[in-house]
Amino acid sequence: MQQLSIFGLTFRGLTLDQIMARTGVCRLIVTVNADFIVRANEGDERFATIINRSVSTFDGTWPYQVARRKFPELAIEKHSGSDLIYALADACVAEGRTLLIVGGSAESAAQAQDNLNRRYQRNFCLAWSPPFERYPYSDDFLKRFRSFVDQEKPLAVALCLGSPNQEYLGDDELERLSAAGVAYCIGAGGTVDFLAGTLKRAPRFIQITGLEGVWRLFAQPSLFRLKRLWRSVRMFRYV
Repeated sequence: MQQLSIFGLTFRGLTLDQIMARTGVCRLIVTVNADFIVRANEGDERFATIINRSVSTFDGTWPYQVARRKFPELAIEKHSGSDLIYALADACVAEGRTLLIVGGSAESAAQAQDNLNRRYQRNFCLAWSPPFERYPYSDDFLKRFRSFVDQEKPLAVALCLGSPNQEYLGDDELERLSAAGVAYCIGAGGTVDFLAGTLKRAPRFIQITGLEGVWRLFAQPSLFRLKRLWRSVRMFRYV
């Protein structure tokens, strides 16, 4: 598999074909944006390790454009969780398998499930809204999560729990997911809200200019969003 190293990290999911390739074990997909790059370089060694050994993609215009300019000879594509969810859904429908979405409010999870099932005219998507927790997750959370996986045997699992919680959980559970026949596990953040329609994606011109973080700050104003935007700008230290 073609890979490259930039920002002190290793990326292996350069194209959609590479991301969706099957290996016989569950693959953890990490969509790396500017915030992830800063976190990984500023003390979160486990997060950096997970990125380096997983199927890591370029998410966010700034990291993607820097990588394209530094490695013009390579085919590099930009893929976010909210884009990849449809590729995963396509694979699930084609094989008659389940897509399990974990996270979001009860309303968002139910609406996301309904919207995907209506879009594909198949009852293939199951969304679970767990009680709010942060990593490390409780025994009850893990028991419920593992029960869904063991019963449904999904082809793909989308963890919409916020980063790095979702990546830590995916990394912890990879062996169990593989044993259950899961081929893909992705940290998908706010994708459940996009699927539900409770949160709108930034307009295309905002995405192209790399100002999605500013859009999300105005759409969901909070100190968390402001801190995340400021942290993202520090990505350029690691070019």
